[in-house]
Amino acid sequence: MSMFPFGSVVEVRPVLVGITNYAVWGSVFRDFDGSIGLYASICSGPRDCSIVFYRSLDGFSFREVGTVVGDGLTAAPFRFGDSYYLVYVDRKRGNRVRLAVSGNPDSGFKDETIIATSQVFGNATEVDLGCNVYMRGPMIDLVVSNILPYPRSLYLLRFSISGNFITVKPLVSGSGVPGPWHSLHNASVYRVGDTYYLLSASNDYSQKPYRGYIVAFIMDHPYNVGDSFRYVLIDATQLSKLFIGREAVLGADTPSLLMNDGEALLYLSVVDRNGGPWNLYVVRYKSERYTH
Repeated sequence: MSMFPFGSVVEVRPVLVGITNYAVWGSVFRDFDGSIGLYASICSGPRDCSIVFYRSLDGFSFREVGTVVGDGLTAAPFRFGDSYYLVYVDRKRGNRVRLAVSGNPDSGFKDETIIATSQVFGNATEVDLGCNVYMRGPMIDLVVSNILPYPRSLYLLRFSISGNFITVKPLVSGSGVPGPWHSLHNASVYRVGDTYYLLSASNDYSQKPYRGYIVAFIMDHPYNVGDSFRYVLIDATQLSKLFIGREAVLGADTPSLLMNDGEALLYLSVVDRNGGPWNLYVVRYKSERYTH
């Protein structure tokens, strides 16, 4: 089985399967009441995506609450004060990074501002976001990837809590070399104990069949990618029997990490490259070395 930097895979369970004929990507967070919220980008096509909110008490079984953004992709949720925020990409309205805010996690989101256009990320025509923000007081950090054109690279986007643009800095340049580091996208930074993890999807489009990976940059402080230890967290094809019950070439996307009572829950989307939509799964890891 694949190894997490802290321990081994305990189980793989489906979360959202068969709800759309194209794709679903998920972003999770823990709410004030201890429940787990999931913002799922549900797409019927490459530019027809909405963000739907789900809620769970255990992190495995999710109940649909309703659509919160009608045109949105790869939501990155966070809380500040009594408000809930979503950073997302408006696929139909120009592939721009937007900030929406609401007093509730499941409804009432209104666009606060456009934080950035796609062109500031290496003259990209399309961008995607990570699932998690890293907060430094009133400043918010988010990892953005240029989806088109190739090769895909990772950028740090920093903005204020009110959505004012601060800066964009390149993090990892896309090399385009075959293998698990071919195409980095949908990346997020997480802190666990004294260690920081940059988790990224990395689908290899160098040759068919296209394989999918989740990779990790293990760092001693945020964004210290140059001195990081690089690790293939998940080779989705190797775990295909756990995901879909048979051997197959799989793609992987949108890693979203949640620490939960001494375990790590890693949510990700998986697709069978022989045909079929992207579906959402959770991988549960068990470890005795987590620091809280």
